This record gives sequence, structure tokens and C-alpha cells, in this order.
Amino acid sequence: MIVTFTPNPALDRTLIVPGFRHGDVTRVRERHDAAGGKGLNVTRALHTLHAPCLALAPLGGPTGTMVANLAAAEGLALQTIPIGGETRTCLSITDPAAPDQLVINEPGPTISAAEWHTIQTAVQHACTTAEWLTISGSLPPGVSPADLRALINAVPQRCAVAVDTSGAPLSACLDAPIALLKINRDELAQALATTFTTEATVISAARSIIARGPRAVVVTLGAAGALAVSATAAWHISAPTIIAVSPVGSGDCTLAGLVDALARGGTLPTAVAAGVGCGSANALAPRAGVFVQADALRFGNAATIRVIAS
Repeated sequence: MIVTFTPNPALDRTLIVPGFRHGDVTRVRERHDAAGGKGLNVTRALHTLHAPCLALAPLGGPTGTMVANLAAAEGLALQTIPIGGETRTCLSITDPAAPDQLVINEPGPTISAAEWHTIQTAVQHACTTAEWLTISGSLPPGVSPADLRALINAVPQRCAVAVDTSGAPLSACLDAPIALLKINRDELAQALATTFTTEATVISAARSIIARGPRAVVVTLGAAGALAVSATAAWHISAPTIIAVSPVGSGDCTLAGLVDALARGGTLPTAVAAGVGCGSANALAPRAGVFVQADALRFGNAATIRVIAS
């Protein structure tokens, strides 16, 4: 069983707007609403992969109810943790003919100390029978990076933890005793206040983090694939050449494919190849966390795994 935790879930609304331009009146061709937030994108991807999964998310107000109903309609196993504030809405606007996407994210409701205690207890309880816990995305107002670290510390040792976050929450996790830190190159550079000029410098930075706590670091490189780094080895995993529709959610799908493969007994480099396959397949669709499993398998199987000398 894989448990996903989304600290700051959202109603994800995607608008397909041909010819979208700032400042002009344009018309929406399609609208898609989905249970969102990075952790729920991971859940959706795991559901596509037929992986046993339970999602946990704090939800409140009519928007929270809508998110829960949307998750149920998709067949996602979601345990709602009630909160007093209104769940946020995140808006994505896509022009199918354009190479980019406009994303507008609300900050989310303020979580009280008592609510966070309830959330932490729920996560801790769910992890007593889980093999993996994924923690993805931003923290809502009222929750500090120290609160996130306390939650991680409370997870039973039998449950491996994978974290995908950024900014101050990421900095709080750099020395956490977790199984896996998944991060993109820019987030890693920002966290360490540095720049990278070569593959070797990225690997060295990942190793400096492993020395502090995480047992493995996966650095995603966008169209260039990913680097998988352990204390003793490193690999580059290639990505397929595709015409991307939207990259939103690709990192979440990469994490889902990676953790699913590890849970099934895969090695770190082969699991990252599976993750890159899922992330690449997601980029072919305009909606976050949505991909065709056959595409993900094809891309993952075709990935080149190159061993990098230490």
C-alpha cells in the first residue's frame, strides 16, 4: 500500500482556450475540474498504474466537498481530513497551439495548530500498514516547515517516505532520514544557493544531501531525463523526444511511477526509468496526472540508463 499526503489540496480547473492571449476576450472550448494538488496528482497516476493507494488530504468548505466528490467519481481512494477553511482553487489555461500554459495557484486556507495535529495523527495512523508515504507540494498558511518535519519524524519506521516539495519546506527536509528526495534541478540549486554547470556538480550536490539524511536523491532534468543518486552510485536516465502539450503534473507522475516501481521491488535506476516514462506520458495530455499507461510503459522501457562513474 502506498499512502499519498497532500498538505495543500485544490480544485484543479483546466480551461482549454484556443488562441488564448492576455488582454483579449477569448472563449473556452473545454473545462475540466479535478481533485488536485501535487499529492492527489500522484494518487491519480498511481490509480492509472493499478497500484494500491490511499490518499489523505485536508479539505474544507463547498470546494473541499467538490474535490472529494471528484476524487470519488474517478475511483480514487481518498480519506478526507476535515478543516474549517475553504479548499483553494488552482486554474490552468491551455492554448493547444501554444508551447506553454498559464497557471494561477491560490495560497490555500489557514490551518490551525489543532487541525495540523489531527492531520499528523491521521497520516501517522495510515502509515502503520503502508509500505510507502509520499508527501507532495506546498504547505498551506499556518503550517511551518518545522511542522512538516515533525510529521515526517512521526511516521513509523517500517514505512518508507518520499518527499517532493520546494522552498523552505524542502530546506527543512534536507537532513531528514527519508528513503527518497525527488527534486528538480532548479529546486536543488535554489535549496543549496548554488548553480550547476555540469552533470558532475549536480551529482556532487545530491551526494551532499545524502550525507545529511535522505538515502537517495532523484533530480529531474525536464526533457533531459533524470539523475538517480545514492551514496555509492549514480545513473542518468534518458527521456523520450516528444511534443509536449503541458508539463503540469509531470513531476507528480514521475514520483508515482518511481515509488510504484520501488514498491514492486525495482532498483533505483529502473524505478526512475519507470517514473520518467510516466512523467513523459503525462506531458502529452493537457491535464495534470492524466496519461495513458501504455505510453508510460513504452517510454519507460525505451529509456537509456547510463552508469556514471563515481
